Order: sequence, then structure tokens, then C-alpha cells
Amino acid sequence: MKRFAEAHLNNWLDSDRRKVLVIRGARQVGKSTLVRNFAASRNKELLEINLEQFPAVSIWQSMQGKKIIREIELTKEQKITPDTLLFIDEIQNCPAALSALRYLNEETPEIPVIAAGSLLEFVLGDEEISMPVGRISYYHLGPMSFREVMLARNKEILEESMHEIDFASPSLSAFNNLKEYYKEYIFTGGMPEAVQAGIAEDSVLASRDVHRSIISTYKDDFGKYKKRISPESIDMVFNYIPLHLGQKVKYANISRELTSSRLKEAVDALVKARIALPAYHSRCSGIPLKSTINPGVYKLYFLDVGLSVYMSGLGWDDFANENTALINKGNISEQFAAQHLAYRFDGLEPPELFYWLREGKSTNAEVDFVISNEGKLVIIEVKSGKSGSLRSVHQLIAKTGLKTAYRFDINPPSKKKVLTSVRSKDEQREIEFELVSCPVYMIETFLNCC
Repeated sequence: MKRFAEAHLNNWLDSDRRKVLVIRGARQVGKSTLVRNFAASRNKELLEINLEQFPAVSIWQSMQGKKIIREIELTKEQKITPDTLLFIDEIQNCPAALSALRYLNEETPEIPVIAAGSLLEFVLGDEEISMPVGRISYYHLGPMSFREVMLARNKEILEESMHEIDFASPSLSAFNNLKEYYKEYIFTGGMPEAVQAGIAEDSVLASRDVHRSIISTYKDDFGKYKKRISPESIDMVFNYIPLHLGQKVKYANISRELTSSRLKEAVDALVKARIALPAYHSRCSGIPLKSTINPGVYKLYFLDVGLSVYMSGLGWDDFANENTALINKGNISEQFAAQHLAYRFDGLEPPELFYWLREGKSTNAEVDFVISNEGKLVIIEVKSGKSGSLRSVHQLIAKTGLKTAYRFDINPPSKKKVLTSVRSKDEQREIEFELVSCPVYMIETFLNCC
């Protein structure tokens, strides 16, 4: 299955200023498969060394790049040339290998080197590790997107239609077909093995065994996180997230037995493992949004919508029977939007999410997501049903003076002018803006129309 990340790998390989590339991402998002498929597509001889199975610490203790290459050749009994792609997998298991990447970059720049790791963030945050700053580049990989899955299913014509946003006369044929595939995506998700299982057996139910296996693998990893964080507290937060997607985190709602500091550590660990996606409250008073965040006010999403649906206990019958009320209750559309928005940077930046919250004595206002695009603030509201109130959007429009807001729901694309009044600072204010509505499955391509 083709990943959009291959385009970045092609540019990296052909660059005159190529550095060692480190691919970061959660376990099971397809890092290793991506590299193997890429090597095959470029006719490179792949030399893969997995440091989880074979740490070989002595190889990496040398500070000479050419000697490291020679030791790998002797260990693997394979010659390394510029036509070889050296792939160092699960590199977090040998911190010395991370430090050694600088010597490969400096002394053997003709050899393309890619490293990857599932729990890499824990090692990168260790002050005792000497990272080769300026000598490596990063790529951040998430689950397969809806567009990638459509292409994997050979639905090129429908995928192309997602780039053709016709607000005046949208194609209902494309809309109805894509809505059905969207429904299947939120059940199967974007974890590559789950997608492949569903395609191979022509059944969304085939993904369930894969989901079960991935969840077990994640739980097995809890003991590999920082030793001072108990696996039990991590497991508690892990199980909490899929049932409370998009809800402001209050530690007392997770556990009344554990302290907030212990729960915060568990949340941070899952964020480092790229399993949890935090969305931080930003005051939205300027760009960049992160300059006005409150790190203590945030909500959580899961890595993948298919995994979160599995953990929430929903079955395919709930989707097939159009049980919209049950599906909406779990904020599933919000989860779908969150994972696509978090990885909207084409892998060049780590995942990030922001939202806006105003808490009052009697009423609160919350906008699901706010992002910056080409230096502009973008307001995004996700509605799981066919309609919904936009009072919070009105409040943020009044605060920022923006002239456009974006709503994602299960309706065909549309645009309309909104003229309404908003009470702000003890006075009524008239606001006017354009509301751009799109099907939620188009959130991956909507930035083109911002």
C-alpha cells in the first residue's frame, strides 16, 4: 500500500544535502513497511538491522563512521555501497546508535541511512543521550489517512473527487459513495495492518483481530516507558481516552485514587509514545497559536479512530444500521478530524492540535479545533449529526474578527453568509461571516479552500 510519505523519501534520497533520516511514530503505523517499500521502489539493496532483536552495542561505540559501516558489513555479511539503503530499525533500544548517526552523516554521506523507532521520544528526551544536532532530519508518521486508504482500495476516481469542492452544485454520487467509505474507515481505522486485513478479506470485520493485537502490543510496552511511571496508571489513562474523546481532561474523572501528578505523568508518557493526541487550549490572540496556550487545559484524542472505536466497544452493526445517535455520542467524527489535522504537516512537523475554550460562570463556549494556515487563524467545528448549534463559533468570531469559519459534518459541501448578534462584554454585537461546510471526510483536503 502506497503512503504519501514516499514522496518525502524520494526528495530526501535525491537531495544534495541529504542527512540521516529518522522516522518517528507510534508502534504499528507502518514505519518499517514504508522503508522496505521505498527501497524496492528505488531499486536499492536494503540492509536492515533491527536493534530490538540484535542491539550489537559494540558496533555503535566507535566514533568513526567508516568503521561502523565496516562492522555492520561483517555482522550482516553484506557489502554496503551507495546503492544500499541502510535501515536501522527500533533504534531506541540502543541509545549509542542514535549518537553514532552523526559519524555516519559526516564520514559516509554517500550511504543513505534511515533510522526508525517506536518509543523513540523517551530516548530523545533523555539528557544523557548526545543527539547529533544538525546532522539528522526527522519525519513524523501517523496512521494511514482516509485518502491513502481510498487509494489502497483502488478508489482513485473518488479520491480525486475530494479535491474538487463544488459548493454550487456538489456531486451527490460522489458524496453518497464517499460517505459509505468514510463509515468503513472510522470502523477499520488507518493502522496499515488493519487496512490490509480488511482489503484482503473484503470485510471490515477482518480488522478486529488486528485491533486486538495492536492494543495488546501497546499495553505490553507500558513497562518499557520511564520506570518511575507505573504501568497501572498508564493503563488507566489509556482505557479512559477512547471513552472520553475531545473532553477537557479532569484528573478526578480518570481516577480518584491516583494523584493528579501521577496521572499527568501517565498522560505525558502516552503522548510521547504517540498514542495520545493532546489538543491544548489557546487564547487565539495571535499566531503562532502555541504562544498563547494553557498547557494545563487540554483534551485528548487517540492515535487512530479504528482503535478507539474498538476500545469503546462499538460493533459494525452500530455503523451499518445507521445508529447515528450512538456513534455521535462517542465524538467519533471529532476523533477522525483530530488525527487528520494533527498530521497535516506532511510529516515535517510533530503532531499538534489546539482548540479554544471560554469558561464562564453560567455558560461555556468551546470550538473544537483552531489551526493556523499560511499565517491565518482557521476556526474548525465538527458536527457529528446533520445540524448543530454554532454559538461557540459565533463567540470566537466576535473575539477574533475573522470573516470565515469551517464546519465539518455529514452534509454535502455548501457556503452561506451568517448574520447574527453575539453578547460580548455586556453588550450585543452584530457579526457577519461566511460559513463553509464540508463533509468531514474532506478535512484532509479542505486547506486548499481556506
